[in-house]
Parts: sequence; C-alpha cells; structure tokens
Amino acid sequence: MKNAPLEMEILYEDSYLIAIDKPSGLLSVSTPGEKELTAYRLVSDYVKRQDRRNRIFVLHRLDRDTSGILMFAKDPQTQYDLQSCWEDAVTRRGYAAVVEGTPEPEEGEIRSYLAEDRAMVVRPSDERFGKLAITQYRTVKSSGGYSLLEISLLTGRKNQIRVQMAQQGHPLCGDKKYGAKSNPIGRLALHADKLYFIHPVTGREIRLKSPYPKKFKLLF
Repeated sequence: MKNAPLEMEILYEDSYLIAIDKPSGLLSVSTPGEKELTAYRLVSDYVKRQDRRNRIFVLHRLDRDTSGILMFAKDPQTQYDLQSCWEDAVTRRGYAAVVEGTPEPEEGEIRSYLAEDRAMVVRPSDERFGKLAITQYRTVKSSGGYSLLEISLLTGRKNQIRVQMAQQGHPLCGDKKYGAKSNPIGRLALHADKLYFIHPVTGREIRLKSPYPKKFKLLF
C-alpha cells in the first residue's frame, strides 16, 4: 500500500487498474452541471502527475456517502473487458454496515425486486417492473440497539443494501432517505470493504480489502 498526494489511500495500482479508499462524502464521478471535487478528478490528477497523457476510466461507482474501495481502469480496453463481464469477473463485493436494531435471523439472504421511481428513489417492486436484488448478510456484533453487519452483494442494484435492510426493518444508521431514525456516527454507515476480481490481463484473482472506518469500531 502507498499514499498518494490525494488525502486518500491507494489500495492497488498496476499498469491497467488503480483502486482507492474513497472517503464518505466524496462523489465518485460528477454529474452534468456539477463542478465539485470528485474521486475521479483526484485520481485523474494523480495519474497525470506521472504522465500528462495518462487517463482513467470509470468501472463502477459508490454513493457519495458510502466509503471504501473504488476502482478505475487506466485504458479503454481494460474498462471494456471488465465492464462487459463485471458480474463474472467480480468474485466478491463485500460491505460493512451498521444498522438499527438486531436482524432476525442473525444471518441470511434477502431476495426482492427493486425499481427506481421518477423521484430517483429506489423502492420495492415486483418482477414485472423491478430487477432482482440478492443480498447476503451476517451479524458480526450487536450492542446498544445497533448491529454491525458483514454484507455480500450477489447483484449490483442501485441503493440495494440500503433499501433491502430498510425492508427488513433495520435501516442503515444515518440513512434518512430510507427511514433511519438515528445517526450515531455522523454519516451513512456503509463501507465497501472487499472487492475480489479476476484481473482482465493477468487472469489472477486480486483481493482488495479496506479496514472498517474508526467510527464503526468506536460505536461497539
């Protein structure tokens, strides 16, 4: 591991890919009309300092308030190779989350259909209008009315973890959009802590990990 002059840690870098530990509150990529600082801009500036011809290409995104592993490609071919088979290439997408209450059972799999409405809010739906979302979770510890969960995504729908945990009656702490009543750590309690994937060039499995944020640990 090494630290780039970005005020965020680079978790992995080679000639084809670069992965960072994105802080909560930072946009992954700008939307039309927005000029605020983004993870894309920071990483782009970093690679251009090595060679002004260098560029990066978006592979996936994290919500603004979600922290953790965010990866970019360094050339269009690598971007295409990974994005075109993302579901197969990515062998694990893991998250740490703090939710209100204690899930019952303490571990399990959630399957439901989700759809985005006109207000850009993701809601439970049915198979006619929604897309299947599958989330596996395991309770790591519970204390003081909160639970720390280890989560694995089997599908990658927008706001999937946030919506499905709220469906179970256990919204993520700090997630007012989906019904949270408390915010004990002052941010959305969701962190992308694991990303395992098959490297599109070497064919080897790369396992990226990011430790839980300190605020998650302090809560327990």
